[in-house]
Amino acid sequence: MFNVNLPSFFLVILLIQSSCANEDDVEDSMESESHESGIGESSPRLPVTPWRPQYFYGPMLPQHSPALIARTFPAFIPFTSCTSPNKETGICAESGACTRLGGRASGACPEGRICCINVVTNTCDDADRKVVTLDNTYWLSPTMGISSSTTGCALTVKLDAKLSEQRKAVCQVRLNFVLFTIAQPDTESVCNTDAFDVVGASNKIPTICGDNGGQHMYLNVPSSATSPTDLQLSFNFGTDSNPVRAWNILISMIPCDSPNLAPLDCLQYFTGRSGTVSSFNWRDVAGTDTRQLANQDYSICFKTIPGSRRTLCLAPCTVTSASLAFSISVSRTAGAVASPAGSSQLRPINCEKDYLVIPGGFNVGNPPSVNTMAFDRFCGENLNANAEVTALTSVCTTATPFRLLYRTSDDETEDKTAGVVDRGNLGFCLTFRNQ
Repeated sequence: MFNVNLPSFFLVILLIQSSCANEDDVEDSMESESHESGIGESSPRLPVTPWRPQYFYGPMLPQHSPALIARTFPAFIPFTSCTSPNKETGICAESGACTRLGGRASGACPEGRICCINVVTNTCDDADRKVVTLDNTYWLSPTMGISSSTTGCALTVKLDAKLSEQRKAVCQVRLNFVLFTIAQPDTESVCNTDAFDVVGASNKIPTICGDNGGQHMYLNVPSSATSPTDLQLSFNFGTDSNPVRAWNILISMIPCDSPNLAPLDCLQYFTGRSGTVSSFNWRDVAGTDTRQLANQDYSICFKTIPGSRRTLCLAPCTVTSASLAFSISVSRTAGAVASPAGSSQLRPINCEKDYLVIPGGFNVGNPPSVNTMAFDRFCGENLNANAEVTALTSVCTTATPFRLLYRTSDDETEDKTAGVVDRGNLGFCLTFRNQ
């Protein structure tokens, strides 16, 4: 038998019941607070401990290294062109990066960036050979001019997808000749005093000289992601008592996936519906000096405009001087008898040395075919599909893709054996309409 003190036993039972009642009150109080704070009944309760506050932590921002930030948020946005208020072409960049690389701000870009205009000027000394790695860079001739003792001036365009300022494969480079004036060719149309050359392109780039402001060239290169390329642009100067030498060349890089790529083997590419196309060194100036350049062999291409009838028509430019808009070697017979002045070719077979090819070319209105119709090769002093014609007209073609071929010989001698010369040729200037 247990000896139980009943008064003490009943006292313990009362204390236990009181404790349980207090715990129920606490749970009821917490449940009431959860409903008032908007937390649903199914929401898990936060643990209640003395060392952890009762609130949710917000997500922490990822911490990146400076190198990763530079790769993710580049100072320059490669191949994002912009135009300054004074119509210069630049690249969107952060202000500090533009200044570090010697550029200048001119205009604004999205995301707080500026339009950075990049200019390279060298002194034409061998020790001052500049290297261009940034898209849309202008190459200027020395501001103090070029001394008579200077023999040349060169610049390197480095293409490499691993460079942070490129970061993308480049397949073409376009040269825009904003300003281009060096010595004229000699009477044989050869650039033997001054010359501009390009080395490193996979397509054929002719040597040019004279006045070429407003002209352009497309230089093809292997993809810079697999085969980095160094393009060499160079001026070579001969002896001349008082030459005028000045240039401003915009160097633009075109990525391999760009819709602006020119067709392969096209030295020039026109994307507009209409415009003007001319041979290098053609100018609307009076005079009988030879301006046609020797050793020209390149294609001129035109973009096919969606929705057009796919007809390309060309006509001689309007001139204000005594110059000719079309002057590509006066065609001669076997007996060295020239066609009448200001007329088209005698026959296509007489356009042997210098000529412009317009595939399937025909006079506007599509006249009946005649035996002397050119159809492809054009020369003489007037553009016309019919032979020995002085009348002006438009020559059209429906052969697509639209492409012209311009070819000249290595001198202006028509028949070296007979000593017949053909000098004073100017080249051509044509308006085109892509319709």
